[in-house]
Amino acid sequence: MTLKLGMIGMGAIGKETLRCLSRPDAGIDDGHTGVTLVATLVSDPSRHAGSRYPIVSDVASLLAARPDLVVEAASQAAFRALVPQVLAAGCDVIAGSVGALADHAVMASIVAAAKTGGSRLSIPSGALAGIDALASARLVGIDTVEYTRSAPPSTWASHESARGRDLSALDAPQLVWEGNARDAARTFPKNANVAALIALAGIGFERTRVRIFADPSLTTNLHSLRATGPFGRLHAEISSTRIGDTSSSRIVAGSLARSVMWQTSRIAI
Repeated sequence: MTLKLGMIGMGAIGKETLRCLSRPDAGIDDGHTGVTLVATLVSDPSRHAGSRYPIVSDVASLLAARPDLVVEAASQAAFRALVPQVLAAGCDVIAGSVGALADHAVMASIVAAAKTGGSRLSIPSGALAGIDALASARLVGIDTVEYTRSAPPSTWASHESARGRDLSALDAPQLVWEGNARDAARTFPKNANVAALIALAGIGFERTRVRIFADPSLTTNLHSLRATGPFGRLHAEISSTRIGDTSSSRIVAGSLARSVMWQTSRIAI
């Protein structure tokens, strides 16, 4: 049976996700994964004129295409506004912008919508290595979790926490911000979805410590996860390439695509 896929967002992550699904060994309509894209919801359809993908401009049209599964690859704002509607309609969602769940009201709306629709929100590993181990360790016992994100200075230059500092002149790594995962997800809505993911998989938003660095030596996004507890010790690190001139990690798209493929694969890893 072919899985009918819907998308929310057709920016860098969305396009890269579809590119991953279009690979010869794991693609849309290639008979391997059994996935076909039935609708892509975007905020401005005029920007996608001539797209080979079916474009829609509202949730009603997305749901009218009767997707079995929807991938959200847009933004925290889109997540808050659209994902509860999709879940309440009975359609499962794979979420990219999980930083939105740092807001108590958003979390409550997602739980209520999923209950109403009998649906489920799935959160993939995204840009990070080690999430599977962290989630497993939680069932054994975790005492501390620390997440460090380092990126080129240009990534943080426009953020409130960096104002008054000329990050372009750095000749060594500089701490831009530190705090807990809830505040990180709120302060950096475009760049701290990983912090929320770690908090959800591990010991919660308040107990997860986050540090963000501007590092002039980097051209990639460097993510480092450390945890300790009765389970043992965990240290996972990944340096992920970016999509073009954006700050988005290419591997995030692979993670979203893999989560789609998991729905149809005979052997799921």
